[in-house]
Amino acid sequence: MKIQKPEDLSKVKKQGVELLAPATARITVGAATCGNAKGALKLIEAFKHELKKQKVKADVVAVGCNGMCFAEPIVEVIKAGKPRVTYGRVTVDHVADVVKSLKTGKVIEALALLRYDEEKPAVCLEPLKYVKGKAAAGFAKIKEYKKVDFFKNQLKLVSRNAGTISPERIEEYIARGGYAALAKALSSMTPQDVIAEVSASKLRGRGGAGFPTGIKWDACRKASGERKYVVCNGSEGDPEIAMHRSFLESDPHAIIEGMALAGYAIGAQEGWIYLNDRYVLAYERVSTAIAQAEQAGLLGSNIMGSSFSFTLKVKRGGGAYVCGEETALLNALEGSFGEPRPRPPFPVQKGLFGMPTVVNNLETLANIPLIVMHGGKWFSSIGTAASTGTKIVALSGNIAQRCWVEVPMGTTIDTIIAKFGKTDPKKVKAFQTGGPSGGILPAKALKVKLDYDALAKQGTLLGSGGILVMGEGTDMVDMARFFTDFFAEESCGKCVPCREGVKRLQEIIETFMEGRGSKEHIALIRRMSEGMRDASFCALGKTAAAPLLSVIQHFPKELEKRMNKN
Repeated sequence: MKIQKPEDLSKVKKQGVELLAPATARITVGAATCGNAKGALKLIEAFKHELKKQKVKADVVAVGCNGMCFAEPIVEVIKAGKPRVTYGRVTVDHVADVVKSLKTGKVIEALALLRYDEEKPAVCLEPLKYVKGKAAAGFAKIKEYKKVDFFKNQLKLVSRNAGTISPERIEEYIARGGYAALAKALSSMTPQDVIAEVSASKLRGRGGAGFPTGIKWDACRKASGERKYVVCNGSEGDPEIAMHRSFLESDPHAIIEGMALAGYAIGAQEGWIYLNDRYVLAYERVSTAIAQAEQAGLLGSNIMGSSFSFTLKVKRGGGAYVCGEETALLNALEGSFGEPRPRPPFPVQKGLFGMPTVVNNLETLANIPLIVMHGGKWFSSIGTAASTGTKIVALSGNIAQRCWVEVPMGTTIDTIIAKFGKTDPKKVKAFQTGGPSGGILPAKALKVKLDYDALAKQGTLLGSGGILVMGEGTDMVDMARFFTDFFAEESCGKCVPCREGVKRLQEIIETFMEGRGSKEHIALIRRMSEGMRDASFCALGKTAAAPLLSVIQHFPKELEKRMNKN
């Protein structure tokens, strides 16, 4: 259906609600890349076959990842009038029993993780009800999601739809409040109003630097240029995390709506999404979502009957870590080598194709519909005074539960590790935030808050939100070598301080690995890191020595053990 005016959204919303809570039944399978690796695609085919065999009517839907990577494959079952039930670690052997449960109306307690009686997504005006009153008989033993540790300790705003909706059905996104913020902006707000709300929210860039989004947008709107662009940075290069990929595979329309709102605010009519080349499924789902938005009239000319027009394109890059730097990303979009540009001029002055450009991380953009719907004041009430809102973080390393979650800014690292990683902080030796560019901190720093300034005081950064946990047996010198090798591999080679500096760091760390290190080597590392920090062209070179410096500062005895005794 073509949405020609804001009021038309309600008709599509009704269609989406009927898909999410059908009159018959609905079976969803978490089929993001992580779920597919655990057999989700085989499950989907098995469910379709078994439904025919048992003559049961149900819609089998591939959805994204709800963050519970430790319990995949995830399957959810909804039968009209019954609670929505989440099952974990489902295999093909369980399929027949799950289908049978639709006929009997009973729940499989051994597989069930939690249930939903009703749910109110962040931008919905009314809750989505699965049952009325108390849970139906036979479901009481299954914990409601609000009482399950994994969800009760989260604040799912940006990730509200992940693992619930089909990323390839625009109706389901709209059913949960999707595109309502765009309708509100186009019908009752000026571009300056949108920027004012974003500024009032105190939203800071979620890609690492933490620059205030409202200031960036305002500067771009005021910049002169024949055209302006919005660019979504989806180039996630940190090893061991894939939050961007999972989010794009789960809720691509949230990014599209956020980009359209950004375009309206700064006066841009064209946007680009830059993806890591390895994100094949994300590319497919984003491309499908863009085509659906175009068909629905939510992208293109005169959106919802307004004077605003906006188009989107997707480009896959080579996956280089340095392309996370915004000017290197712009070069890659233009077809040039992915290496940083001199600044100034900044992208808001002279960016893509020489025109004023806003480059935002995809999580930053996914926050925009929330801010427009609820207001900047509401958003700024969440988190801390200087770091507002929520943050999606991914846990990896020596933990019991690998997962990604969304928590309020200000949550302490030890809380995240204990509540979501199900790991005793006392068994943690060290941790790293901010990916390779972040510092490695000792266990005594676990009380640090998820806050830009608090982490900076500890000598690290928030980055994209990855938290790498290192257990008691971790060799810290070996960890420093791993990250130094990573930087050597990912350096674009443009500037000598980075290109040659990282190679020299590799050589020095090898002397320690061979037991030939010395105090002079440590002094040399410190001097070299200062030169790299001051003279490198971009943040990659400036922070390349961070992991090694962290080991020198926090784990000096481990280096001493590898020194030449003579």
